[in-house]
Amino acid sequence: MQYLIERPYWFAIFGALILITVFVCCKAAQASSKRYQKNEAIMNKLKEENVLRNEFAVLTETLIEKSDSSRLFKGVALNLQKKISDTPDMREEFEKLSDGEKGIYSISFVIEDGKEKLSEFFKANGQPVTGNAMLIFRKLFDGKAAEIFEKEYNAFDEDNEEASVIPEEITRLDSEFSQLVSADEICEKAGNYIKKSKENFI
Repeated sequence: MQYLIERPYWFAIFGALILITVFVCCKAAQASSKRYQKNEAIMNKLKEENVLRNEFAVLTETLIEKSDSSRLFKGVALNLQKKISDTPDMREEFEKLSDGEKGIYSISFVIEDGKEKLSEFFKANGQPVTGNAMLIFRKLFDGKAAEIFEKEYNAFDEDNEEASVIPEEITRLDSEFSQLVSADEICEKAGNYIKKSKENFI
């Protein structure tokens, strides 16, 4: 103790070490909490998807008519995604789908990949998904929203030599699209589409 009294700077050093230790521990706790929350969110999402797949595994006219439109779309889309992904030749299996099923399968990726920016959907996917997504989007939406969707489709279409990706233009279109269309609205309209053309899904 006498040693420390004669050298008071050690108190400052010890104090600093304690503060650093507390700071590091707090940061570690925060990181652990964030990881836990992220993992919990992923698990909850997987559980919900499993419930939806089971609920809409076998479609009937009655089930389609009585179901909430948004929930119906999500369940049908999840089962179509599983059906396609479980086959060795995904493109061949996709071609076996009805036009309605192709549309629902494709537009589900607009929500999944393009939830932040529409352009991310076109960057992550190619034909025939993008083309079928545009076809059904035109059936669900009109006006400015459909116009923006088509512009971005053309911009990212490798076979379209008349259009090109201009970053500033894409950023503007992404912003306008997000203000016009929400994921919830797409789900609702897509579910209504399934109800109106249920013969393509049963």
